[in-house]
Amino acid sequence: MKTKQLFLLLFLFCSLVQAQKRLPKISVKSFNENNLDLNLQSMEQVLIISFWATWCEPCIKELNAFNKNLSYLEEELNSKLIAISTDDSRTVSRIIPMVSGNSWDFEVYLDTNQKIKRALNIIDIPHTLVVFQNKIVYEHTGYLNGDEDELFKKIVEINNNEF
Repeated sequence: MKTKQLFLLLFLFCSLVQAQKRLPKISVKSFNENNLDLNLQSMEQVLIISFWATWCEPCIKELNAFNKNLSYLEEELNSKLIAISTDDSRTVSRIIPMVSGNSWDFEVYLDTNQKIKRALNIIDIPHTLVVFQNKIVYEHTGYLNGDEDELFKKIVEINNNEF
């Protein structure tokens, strides 16, 4: 009897862990003060949000990999990639040269006070979210070469209504 109760408790716990988190009502600002409502954007298409900083080497590698596959992400997977910099006021001046120097073609937004990062309970970067219809359907922290392939598979599942 105790085994069945333990199994049921374990099953319920795993179900809760797998439950999708909702994206809180958030908008982000770009350098030119344009706002983007993340909730609205995620209702229209799959939204990939990459949290990064100029001093984070794995972040730069991940964003370079995303940029290399940007046309695949946007055109074939019908998704939108945005990068949210968590650089603070001391390092924010490095963002534009970094974006230009790497020829990144995706939109970059700012979270200099880390309000968004805290709202989403993100501890480490790089941290990537895949959001669809205001639900966070995939999260990944860190970056190793090839991690983007798992993200691409997840987006295919979402587009095929398999999530």
